[in-house]
Amino acid sequence: MAYTKLRDLLQLATELQGSSIGLTIDEMMKRTERSRDTIERMLMGLYELGIEVEQSRLETDHHRTKRWKIEKGSLSSHLLKLEPTERAALERLSQTNLDSQTHSALSKVLADSPSLAKNLAVDQAELISRTAHLGQVGPSIRVDETVMRVLEPAIQGFEEVKILYRAGGKPRATWRTVRPLGLLFSRFGYLVASIKGGAPLTFRLDLVQKVEPAGTYFEPRPNWDFKEWASDSFGIWHGDARLEVKLRFTGEAARRAERITFHPSQRNEHGRGGTLVVHLRCRGHRELIHELCHPDWLGSVVIEEPESLKNEMRAYCDGLRAAYEVAAT
Repeated sequence: MAYTKLRDLLQLATELQGSSIGLTIDEMMKRTERSRDTIERMLMGLYELGIEVEQSRLETDHHRTKRWKIEKGSLSSHLLKLEPTERAALERLSQTNLDSQTHSALSKVLADSPSLAKNLAVDQAELISRTAHLGQVGPSIRVDETVMRVLEPAIQGFEEVKILYRAGGKPRATWRTVRPLGLLFSRFGYLVASIKGGAPLTFRLDLVQKVEPAGTYFEPRPNWDFKEWASDSFGIWHGDARLEVKLRFTGEAARRAERITFHPSQRNEHGRGGTLVVHLRCRGHRELIHELCHPDWLGSVVIEEPESLKNEMRAYCDGLRAAYEVAAT
């Protein structure tokens, strides 16, 4: 077996043993960037190497969903030993703006692996001090750990929770019982939840003052996928209509935009005069407008379709101009 094929098999085996619930074929395709046929051949290759890959299933999965996993201990500890570059990458990650639980887990992984050689450690410290993107740039929030300790098991166990929540613009917080569906992290962190099984709503985590288990449980939403729902919008907001958007980037911005994925629905095509035409199908118009106002694109992108989004952009710009004119007087 060629070295690269063996390396790819061991990478897949590591992914399968590292997952507590197992991976679907689609998840393996995404993690390894391989086709379905290749993944199926790789699974057969693991069997041929004597590595037993077992099927597993979650109660919440669709009845046709299949997962595969490798039980802990099947792979030799020598194969799972961190390479110096891998340990260095984890050390750099530990310097970022992680939540306390993730940071604690990562610290345990690092503590259980050999330290970097002295010369590599010095280089690592220098890299951390010079890599600005390791720290989160821009506004962020600090989420109360006691809130997360209640929310995470409630999401996993489909348990209703009571949250003391102060909505934006409201003078005081009120209690409400919600069904937690998942968490989203963008500029801020959000709890996605429904009230009495209604449409999913978003609650900003920094506005959740207290949270308590309700002691009542709910059935998962039938035929509803959290990741699909999240990817339906350009950002967090899901309350507006889904639009077919056509953007045209020009000049240097076209070359930069070609290397960026703005949304999972994105489709690119090259237009006249070296322009880049980007097609999107999404909700979250206001957040899309915010992105188009970024200095990277300002003056180098136009909204070609739909007319309703052009009107929203004009109204947004008029509102900004009026606000700054008032502030200047």
